[in-house]
Amino acid sequence: MNKVKKMYVLDHGVQYNDKSTMLAGYNAATFKEPHKLSTYIKIPIQTFLFECEEGYVLFDTACDPDYAVNWPSDMLERSPYEYPVNGLLPDRLKELGLTPEDINTVVMSHLHNDHAGCLSMFQKALVYVNDKEITTTLRNYVLKEPLDVHIPSDIRAIIKADLQWRTVTEEEFEVPVADGLTILNLGSGHSWGMLALRVDLENSGSFLLVSDALYSSENYGPPVHLPGIVYDTVGYVRTARTIEKYCKEHNCRILFGHDMEQFSTLRKAPLEYYD
Repeated sequence: MNKVKKMYVLDHGVQYNDKSTMLAGYNAATFKEPHKLSTYIKIPIQTFLFECEEGYVLFDTACDPDYAVNWPSDMLERSPYEYPVNGLLPDRLKELGLTPEDINTVVMSHLHNDHAGCLSMFQKALVYVNDKEITTTLRNYVLKEPLDVHIPSDIRAIIKADLQWRTVTEEEFEVPVADGLTILNLGSGHSWGMLALRVDLENSGSFLLVSDALYSSENYGPPVHLPGIVYDTVGYVRTARTIEKYCKEHNCRILFGHDMEQFSTLRKAPLEYYD
């Protein structure tokens, strides 16, 4: 089997959230303790870049550089975002000598604000997305129905960009993207349609990037612990079990979507990578 040459972990800063959004019922009040305080935590915002024989592949696109203007005010108050110098996605690519035009393929785990914020920049790339995720996002946007954590400005930007789409349908579970890269279609759970990405490397072994299908090891369990933000609870548990089974069968290490403890241990671009 041909393998990915390099996997870069790109650090885009943090969002702040009440931990109960990541772990439903965390520190919940009780009859005897009705006034428990909430716990506010930092979660990492990350993307992954792969150097392959076929070119460069990107998994997710982080937050909108103009988030302070474009995000709804309640989101800015509830989940503020901050990033280090050169932390925005275009700057991280520049550190590696690249621009959005150099990316051949983008795989979108889903289209929430902290994953699809820079998607409109990749007009030369083929963009993979779950079919239900993109169709439901566009339908709700046009009909002015609830968008969950999908941001109207992100949707307007990707429509205007006239991107090249490749939707992953319900009938597809494994979809090859490049040598050593395989999409797993996880279906509904955290959002309307979630994609994971299996990565096979010569020296570092295999990883499964699950994004927000599992925020962290605390959600993974056992037992599976639902987050506070979830579209399909039954689908979420089904997905966790699918991931567990798949990783055992294929000897994959899981990389969670927003696990700060795990993220702190990962090698970060531009100086470090996995091969």
